[in-house]
Amino acid sequence: MEMTRRHAIVVGGSMAGLGAARALANHFDRVTLVERDELTTSTANRKGTPQAQHAHGLLASGYRILSGYFPKMMDELVADGAMPGDLTGDFLWYQYGGWKLRSNCGLEGIVVSRPHLERKVRERVLALPKITLLQGHDGKEPVFDPGTRRVTGLRVRNHSTGAISTLDADLVVDALGRGSSSPKWLASWGYGEVTETNVPIEVGYATGVFERHPGDLYGSIGAVIAGTAPQSTRYAAILGAESNRWIITLAGCLRDYPPTDFTGWKEFARTLPTPDVVDLVKDRAPIGPIVSYRFPANRHRHYEKLKDFPDGYLVMGDAVCSFNPIYGQGMSVALTEARALDGCLAAGDDDLAKRFFREVTRIVANPWAIATGEDYRYPKVEGRRPPGFTIVSRYMERAHRAATKDAVVLRRFFEVASLLAPPPSMMAPGIAWRVFLGGGGVLRKTSPARKATP
Repeated sequence: MEMTRRHAIVVGGSMAGLGAARALANHFDRVTLVERDELTTSTANRKGTPQAQHAHGLLASGYRILSGYFPKMMDELVADGAMPGDLTGDFLWYQYGGWKLRSNCGLEGIVVSRPHLERKVRERVLALPKITLLQGHDGKEPVFDPGTRRVTGLRVRNHSTGAISTLDADLVVDALGRGSSSPKWLASWGYGEVTETNVPIEVGYATGVFERHPGDLYGSIGAVIAGTAPQSTRYAAILGAESNRWIITLAGCLRDYPPTDFTGWKEFARTLPTPDVVDLVKDRAPIGPIVSYRFPANRHRHYEKLKDFPDGYLVMGDAVCSFNPIYGQGMSVALTEARALDGCLAAGDDDLAKRFFREVTRIVANPWAIATGEDYRYPKVEGRRPPGFTIVSRYMERAHRAATKDAVVLRRFFEVASLLAPPPSMMAPGIAWRVFLGGGGVLRKTSPARKATP
């Protein structure tokens, strides 16, 4: 049935919520963004995004969506000190025992700190006349009408006063992340239990921020250095950021957590397969303390499997599906879901929840397969391996090696990693032939990193 489109509410002001608010502004008279934190104009880290201090990747898919919604914003970020570049020509990748070919693949991107990116997106979203921010308020619970079987608003609590009030709405979107209470609310309204798929990985981060010097890291804008599973559980991400900084995140899964004291942190870095992190920080100290963050498990809540769903209510972002963060998929997946919400609303109101969750299921399928496929390489990770897992894993090892010298395989690999192409496209005949040859192309531009590596 059709709904009026006077007022929509988004609960949660992180990237998923900001993307949702931007999409809803195309279809509703008013949009209210409810956020528990008091948001400032600074890039200071906030309680609601404890992971924001660490290295974050914006995949090519997310970059394109943000550029479409907010023209010229990327230029503003660059003017603020963010670093643009080609995903493989300007960013370095050490995986499966070798450096990927350093050759432009045509996938544009940007490296910037998560707080600065989120602040710029928030400024753009709140500049839209239809959108209002209600900060310092908890989304206590949606208002559910059992007679009409729909959500009609949201109860909010003022952090300062404790006062509870009700906001009426035609649509409420839960973008509260992993802490979302939607399963509990839906069960209390009589919609049954939301089933979950969990793949534990127990990954831990430790991040230091360092001064960036001209010529650092072979003139690149960053790098990912990964040990090979299952022998190694350790990774590093080095990202250039505004204010001439490097954000360097060390990570270990299966509780192989990096220390937060600088001496122990450097010793952890020495165990990586290349010495680049240690070489980069040998003549400098961290700016501020080394901070940590832990993530227990990949989790997918299957709202699409419920037989029925209340009108006037949707769930998105990490509240639906969250992935091992070392693969940098979260922001781009959330933005892709926001664009899907935009499209679903453009198509009408009938079966909105059913159509939206069908789209979300399609969107998360590929990043879920990528993240859990890598995590399942560790025998200790619990979970049901998909059919053909061993064969696909061996094929992908060869694909990684081929991507060290074949620009065609390289581009396809990062199209898949950037959520621009489905994982099966890695096995298309033209790609598979090059993979089995060990790389069918020629080395067009040798990586300086390769020359410097024994």
